[in-house]
Amino acid sequence: MIRLLTLAVCFCVVLAAACGREDRAANRAVSLQVFGDPAEIAAYRELVAAFEAEHPGQRVSLIPVGKQSDHMAKLSAAYASGSGPDVFVLNFRRFGQFAERGALEAVGPALASRGYAEQDYYEPAIEAFRMNGALMCAPQNVSSLVVYYNRALFRQFEVPYPSPNWTFFEFFNAARKLTRDTDRDGAIDLYGVALEPLLIRIAPFIWSAGGDIVNDVTRPTMLTLDRPDALRALGLVRSLNSLQGVVPPLAAHQAEDEDSRFARGGVAMLFQSRRFTTTLRARKDLDWDVAPFPVLRKSESALHADGYCLSKNAGNREAALDLISFAVGDKGQSILARTGRLVPARKSIANSPVFLDPTQAPASAQVFLDAIPHLRRTPNIAAWHEIETRADTILEEWFFEPPVGAGMVDPDAGGGEGLSAAIQLRDAAQPLLLRQLKPDTQP
Repeated sequence: MIRLLTLAVCFCVVLAAACGREDRAANRAVSLQVFGDPAEIAAYRELVAAFEAEHPGQRVSLIPVGKQSDHMAKLSAAYASGSGPDVFVLNFRRFGQFAERGALEAVGPALASRGYAEQDYYEPAIEAFRMNGALMCAPQNVSSLVVYYNRALFRQFEVPYPSPNWTFFEFFNAARKLTRDTDRDGAIDLYGVALEPLLIRIAPFIWSAGGDIVNDVTRPTMLTLDRPDALRALGLVRSLNSLQGVVPPLAAHQAEDEDSRFARGGVAMLFQSRRFTTTLRARKDLDWDVAPFPVLRKSESALHADGYCLSKNAGNREAALDLISFAVGDKGQSILARTGRLVPARKSIANSPVFLDPTQAPASAQVFLDAIPHLRRTPNIAAWHEIETRADTILEEWFFEPPVGAGMVDPDAGGGEGLSAAIQLRDAAQPLLLRQLKPDTQP
């Protein structure tokens, strides 16, 4: 009898301990790591507050990071030590490395049980977060690369606003007319356009010219920037600096980031995605709007999509899934859309007054929705972030090489310096791409 009583007591102690652990897990705050400038972080704080109000007893610990590069470094270090956040927001071009190391749980099946239906979301965003048939992260936005432009400067210098189907050459001519020495001291102080020489920024020029970045977006084995259409696009991009000087030179580029330059009126046009809208809305003194990506041969733009990714070792998995479900549902999407942070991936919110609010800038918000059928993406493989990192270094050096002369833009430019850069890019990426392949499938 004493032995039985002892066993019963032990069982109760063990059960109580187990229940205690479950209760602690259930009450544990869900950690959510995001990146962005202060205006973007404020939008996520509003999202978290709304979630907690609708889910009494559930708490979210928001981990804000200013720069995306720091966000990536923090995530990599955390997961290397086994202590990553429960949920994090990441661009589709960067989640692959975490999926490859087994750090993520595919969210598709779990969200489906909560009523998540993929057909309610734009396909480019869904497809970008799919890996081996599984939806790894839940997309929150389906933005494109557009041209932000300063309407006051266009009016001041009598340059027509961009048309809905403007061409690269119309864009180029506008940039020339808007590049000015406004204080007449012999130095340019207003530039026509700012373009960061990054692979993701240059990609839509190549696609619009009829070229490609890789030979296969789902299973790439090589970069294809050394082919004629891609070289033509590289030549046109390079001419913005080398032939006409309509972009800030290297010293100015290093002294001030392009977003800040546009916000203060030091550049008339800027290539950016939707996330910049939140910041610009706070600038009440700035008269701005957005225009489509200029066309070379066909309408193309680059997909910019972030998604909510779930850690495989989330301390409170159910609450983490509740948070993701809320964030990509009607209420969560409406909150972030209202702040200007995103083009909602959820179709019903994207086509509602919440996003297309005529009282909020930009006046031409429809531009983002019109671009969706023309969106293309880069690969989402594990090595892609490292490939972009190597490519961006090469592209910056190539783009800011000292001007070789002045003249009109040459539609057939790109053979010499463009080819050299393309070969460097190809060779830098090749080992990383081959590493993705199984040994028996390598060429």
